[in-house]
Amino acid sequence: MLEELTLERFLSHRSAFSLVIDVRSPHEYLESHLPGALNLPVLSDLEHERVGTLYKESPFEARILGASLICANIASALSWLKDSLHPSQKVLIYCARGGQRSLSLALILSSIGYQIARLIGGYKGYRAHVAASWQVPRKESFLTLVGPTGGGKSELIQSLSWSLDIEGLARHKGSSFGAIEGEQPSTKMFQNLLFERLLGLREEPLVAVEGESKRLGNLILPSPLYERYKSAPKVFIDSPLEARIDRTMQEYASISPAFFEGAMQKIARYMNKEAHKAASLAFWQGDLRRCAELLLVEYYDKVYKMEPCEYTILHTSKESTLKELERIKGEILSSVRE
Repeated sequence: MLEELTLERFLSHRSAFSLVIDVRSPHEYLESHLPGALNLPVLSDLEHERVGTLYKESPFEARILGASLICANIASALSWLKDSLHPSQKVLIYCARGGQRSLSLALILSSIGYQIARLIGGYKGYRAHVAASWQVPRKESFLTLVGPTGGGKSELIQSLSWSLDIEGLARHKGSSFGAIEGEQPSTKMFQNLLFERLLGLREEPLVAVEGESKRLGNLILPSPLYERYKSAPKVFIDSPLEARIDRTMQEYASISPAFFEGAMQKIARYMNKEAHKAASLAFWQGDLRRCAELLLVEYYDKVYKMEPCEYTILHTSKESTLKELERIKGEILSSVRE
């Protein structure tokens, strides 16, 4: 069975699909895709380029070439699906615009007996929906966690079921030392990940988020989202300096000398010369604890100024802090209902 499915219907019934297949070329997929989608390209990068070039000269000849290449490539997709998917499981297939690439595979799989849906508008339609979603009023509110570097905000966000982990999605902690191991996603992919996570939180009346800067490495948060959580109620997560040093050392235990040197050059103008030199010396001497302490006290605490907050928590135990955040959540929601 082949069903033509609107994006809205897919998003509201996503859990019904066992597999989402992106049939675009590997290059298109790597740039960005529907989160969770599997790439089974019906045209390779080179083949996609060949068909596109020929289309400018002769659309008819390009369709013939594309069809012949697709037919040859679908065999490998069939081999994988036969071993990996039961015919009773539902599959969504999409290409760039909901055109011939997705239709080709969808027709063959549905004729065999697979439960296939094809996304109307394809990935272009999905991206347009994601971009427009930032301008649409949303029903959920935010609770923003702020506080000094190393205070444990990230671990709290990761432990809450009702949170949006912006750092995790961006693969960056938002500072000169903030790069997380591995490459950052593209801007489009980052927006897709944000959209999908918020979609998964659509039944939550309050979403916890860490108070990030608008830029995280090479990525920039959508302005409407940034402005919403910047103006939301804030919880100041305080933590003893020794605990902050411990967390900082743990988070950056695998930092490379080259990365450290580059980050230190970036912050040199914001830091006292003597403290900057002492932190660098401590790092090269292997005294990472002293290095972390100097960076926290002489750089982060002086550069990052905190705004007034509605709530304050002294974070000495993850369990007790999470309980207090749940209490604050209940208090906020109760005041809204009243």
